[in-house]
Amino acid sequence: MNVGKKRPFNHIKGDLGVSILKSYFPASWVPREYTPDYGIDLSVELFNQCEGGYVTSGEHIFFQVKGTEELDKCTIKVKSRMNVEKDYKTTSEEVKEIEVVKFRLDTDFLFTVEKMGSAVPVILAVVDVITKDAFFVCLNDYIEKIIVPENSNYVEQSSKIIYIPLCNKINNENGIRAIEWYAKRPKLYSLFNKINYQKRELQYCDQYDIDKMLTHFLKILLRSDAWAAKNYFGAMRVVKEKIDYYIEHGITEDADKLIKARIEQGEDVDEQIWEASYCSGLVSFREAQRVQSLQRLWDSLCLMGDVFEDITKEMFLPTSLGIDIN
Repeated sequence: MNVGKKRPFNHIKGDLGVSILKSYFPASWVPREYTPDYGIDLSVELFNQCEGGYVTSGEHIFFQVKGTEELDKCTIKVKSRMNVEKDYKTTSEEVKEIEVVKFRLDTDFLFTVEKMGSAVPVILAVVDVITKDAFFVCLNDYIEKIIVPENSNYVEQSSKIIYIPLCNKINNENGIRAIEWYAKRPKLYSLFNKINYQKRELQYCDQYDIDKMLTHFLKILLRSDAWAAKNYFGAMRVVKEKIDYYIEHGITEDADKLIKARIEQGEDVDEQIWEASYCSGLVSFREAQRVQSLQRLWDSLCLMGDVFEDITKEMFLPTSLGIDIN
């Protein structure tokens, strides 16, 4: 007799998907399932190795997990616009083919993710419960970079197809690194916000008070755990090298090179005959370059956030700027 409460196959596949996904996480990570769930199936807290065990990184990431017995695979074409002339008036289109997994999601859930904002990454993980392959995409970035530009009224539909690049596989070393990268996002946004505030404050500094202000600002910035993301984010690595040079030499590398070049040419870099931006009264070439280069250093720090928003958030997306992790 088929009498009694029944457990749907979809529930079984969903639980299998969660179990398979959890098996790919490092043993030190702590996944926590949500019951009941309203789209978010689990959160994961990341831990780092330390003497005597593991310590929490303070990083968390959210997952919606979908189990399936058969992946719906296809190839999609995306267009990129390539400038072919220096005047930027003539462009050509380049078509890029990407192999993807198709999966349909309710737009109610997608809108919930959009409301959560970019600083709280939600990862869609589609798990093949037969092959045990797991594929991921960051829904926050997918909504911002793909869905909204195509149709800002997407919530008027009942569902939306999501395309996940086949190279976005969780069950390998690169996939786990990608999850670690996304988990660092709240720290990155906190750092970018502080940098932009500091840049505005530095605009009012002259050569007499910039050193005190910079010492204070760097103490705050360098305490941030976000700098660990430099191993994932090239723009951050470059900027961190510039900061390290300044801390070691008391001057930026750019200013150091310019001053040394003038000295080699036989010029007096200490004669106070120059008027310069961010400086009061006449200053030497050495002092002008030192002060202006520090302002440029914070420009580079701000640019790091711009690169993240404009380009880096498309990592692992099925777009022309998407970057394979293999």
